[in-house]
Amino acid sequence: MAVPELDAGLFTTDGELVIRSWNGWLARVTGIGAEEALGRPLATLFPEIEARGLLSRFRRVLAEGVVEVLSPRLHHYLIPCPPPFPSRRFPLMQQRVTILPLREGERVVGTMVLLEDVTARLEAEREPKATGMPEEVLVRGLREERWPSRQLALEQLAGEGGDETIRALLQLLQEGHEDLNVLTSVLHVLIHTDADITAPLCRFLEAPDAALRTYAALALGERRDREALPALLRALDDPDANVRYHAIEALGKLQATEAVDRLLQFVESRDFFLAFPALDALARIGDPGIAPRLVPLLRDELLRAAAVDVLGHLGDADVVAPLVALLGEPGMPVRTIALALATLYDRYEAQYGEGAVIAELARDALDARAVPPLLEEIREAQGDDLRPLALVLGWLEGPEVERALVRLLAEPAVHKEVVQALVRYGPRVTALLVDLLRSEDPGIGRAAAVALGRIGDPAAVPALVEALSGEEGLAIEAAGALARIGDRRACEPLLALLGHPNAAVRRAAIGALNSLGHPEMPGRIREMLLDPDPRVRESATRIAGYFAYPECRERLLERCQDEDEAVRSAAVEVLPYLEEARSMALLARALREDTPRVRAAAARALGQVEGGDALTALLEALGDTEPWVRYQAVRAIERHASPEAVEPLAQLVRSDSAIPVRAAAIEALGAIGGSRVVALLAPLVDAEEADLARSAIAALGRIAHPDAILPLLEALRSPDVMRRVEAAAALGRHAESGVVELLQWTAAVDPDPRVVQAAVDALERMATPEALAALLSLSADPGRHEVCIRALARPSQGRIEALARGLHHPNPAVRCAVVEVLARLKHPAASDLLAGALEDGHPSVRLAAVTALARLGNRRAEQRVAALAREDPDLVVRRAARQALGLRQEEG
Repeated sequence: MAVPELDAGLFTTDGELVIRSWNGWLARVTGIGAEEALGRPLATLFPEIEARGLLSRFRRVLAEGVVEVLSPRLHHYLIPCPPPFPSRRFPLMQQRVTILPLREGERVVGTMVLLEDVTARLEAEREPKATGMPEEVLVRGLREERWPSRQLALEQLAGEGGDETIRALLQLLQEGHEDLNVLTSVLHVLIHTDADITAPLCRFLEAPDAALRTYAALALGERRDREALPALLRALDDPDANVRYHAIEALGKLQATEAVDRLLQFVESRDFFLAFPALDALARIGDPGIAPRLVPLLRDELLRAAAVDVLGHLGDADVVAPLVALLGEPGMPVRTIALALATLYDRYEAQYGEGAVIAELARDALDARAVPPLLEEIREAQGDDLRPLALVLGWLEGPEVERALVRLLAEPAVHKEVVQALVRYGPRVTALLVDLLRSEDPGIGRAAAVALGRIGDPAAVPALVEALSGEEGLAIEAAGALARIGDRRACEPLLALLGHPNAAVRRAAIGALNSLGHPEMPGRIREMLLDPDPRVRESATRIAGYFAYPECRERLLERCQDEDEAVRSAAVEVLPYLEEARSMALLARALREDTPRVRAAAARALGQVEGGDALTALLEALGDTEPWVRYQAVRAIERHASPEAVEPLAQLVRSDSAIPVRAAAIEALGAIGGSRVVALLAPLVDAEEADLARSAIAALGRIAHPDAILPLLEALRSPDVMRRVEAAAALGRHAESGVVELLQWTAAVDPDPRVVQAAVDALERMATPEALAALLSLSADPGRHEVCIRALARPSQGRIEALARGLHHPNPAVRCAVVEVLARLKHPAASDLLAGALEDGHPSVRLAAVTALARLGNRRAEQRVAALAREDPDLVVRRAARQALGLRQEEG
């Protein structure tokens, strides 16, 4: 199916950049029809594209399979055409251009280009700032003493400074950098301008004035242009320490792996002024292979804290022991060390699901000397400092530790970590926790009950039974704990709660009793169905219906006529589970004649009943006077998904007074589907009521019909973030041609992380070879890397085959991402594929593969790793290979 026309330009080319498709929007704005454009080379139709050097962007897409974006502020346009309205600023339409690879299997066979008209937006952005002042006046304004005058000049110049202005600013930086006002103002403009000023700033790094060299390095770091990398590397040898300092910072911001060894030299010099920024730069670059060279810094009093922090972010299991060893020594930064260990634990848990490995290694290395400093710090810690300390403390053993952790149950911020530790301790902390059940602080008692339930020690049952009579929150948690322990001694005390005045307590008791499954329950519940207390009868009705006890059937049917509304409601809801011939008549009568609460319950129940009689009753209920009844009827009809319901549901969408009812009707129509439903729902993606629009988008996603795609594409361009989120998720259910590329484009360019996440999740859910290839391409974007890695690392059938193909992707950044995914997957073929990546032609991929194999272990790859350690042309790869071999030898 062809992609429907967007309110944007869309054309495709083959591998020779010959135009193969040309949409109507382009025909309108350029005056060039499809018949004239098709079959012609792009550079022939628009020669200035080549003259402006833009063909190189297309060639990169074809060669490396990446996505290229042409910024309207820098490139202004791809295809010259007039703006859609008279503009005094822009003689040509301003365009945001996205160039995507078109694939045939794993091979890039062409490009798809999306052009968006952003002229109006840029005009609006600049209009409020217009001052009417010439640019040379604005440049002089940067020398003003008064901040408002400088601010006006700054905003105007950063937004629209031309080439002459940029030259003037560079000259001003050269001549006036000793004036603080001039310096800060010029740097602000140069950092934020879209003009290409990297080359002149690099020349300033060779200037005789050290201050000018310093500010040039600072500006280059903020602009993050990798073209400056060679000049910044040379600046590391500058005779002035300030220049070296800012060059180091800039290389960190550029994440320049090429600078790692030079930066390590600064670190190992122990010159605090330069070693400290070098450590920060190394943390930004993120090369895990440097960790062993940082361990000696743990003995440097001035650099220790910074080294600990970097090791927490970059280190692996090998750094656990040296970090833990510090905890037993006096005067150590305990909080910083705990934070590093917690960071390492969290990283292993998030990436590999193996945080327990870090905990076990730390537990083996920790000794009693670490307890006092941790206890001292934890007594004073608050807020974010508390969690790392509690996590590390939970890896230790001993009565003092256990008592401290039990006291921490009162802290919501560390509840999860404390409970995990106490569960690991098991029954030996039962007595401590039982004492806390009687605490005057309700939060402590509740947390103790949760922990006792997780431990599962039957010795806690009497105390938990006693807690059932405590305050309501404690009773609820105690009931849950008794359910987990599964001791039948709790049955009678739980039955006594079935008449509790608090509904949440009754629900907790019902859930616990359902878990226990005591053999005497059918008889006891049968008696309770006749209890004079309506709350007891309601609870008994829910339990009897859940188990469908045969001995309770007649009394359950009688409860449908109970004098109490809550009891009737409960009885009506469980009727479908009884498989009783009389149920349909009872439900139909309740739906027509009873109170709104019971009618709503009957509607819910009819959703579980098959057959035309149930549907007929539900369609009649769409006219009920109560919105909640209509809502439940719509939800039940959704489960039936009958075409017979289309028109009644459409009527509700058009005219019901309750927004929730209309939204539910939209979703029910989505379950039914078909072209008629698509036509009804398509206009609603632009509805003023956000709930209706989002329901319509979600419903269209459920409909497997080609007509559903166009309104979803329109919603994907909505200014409303949540509509874009829903549209991306909905498109994930459509695998038609072009949808993958549009989701990839959305994930690449949408500014909102929620939309990016939805688009990535949609591609992962599609799981077609094209969708997985799109995720791999997106992973090369640093801003999208982690979200794509997490998606690709979810286990799924056929995933390993797609990753194997990804190891042959032309872009080494994508191949590195594949290695990272393989390292996270627990799949028997992952290690063999990683071993194959050791033969990759790019050093970054070989480095990633060596690092992954060192963690996973693969003896069959040791011979090749040894060869890399001796012969690899890249120093960083050789170092990582030697480190990996040392790890394996220790294990062997």
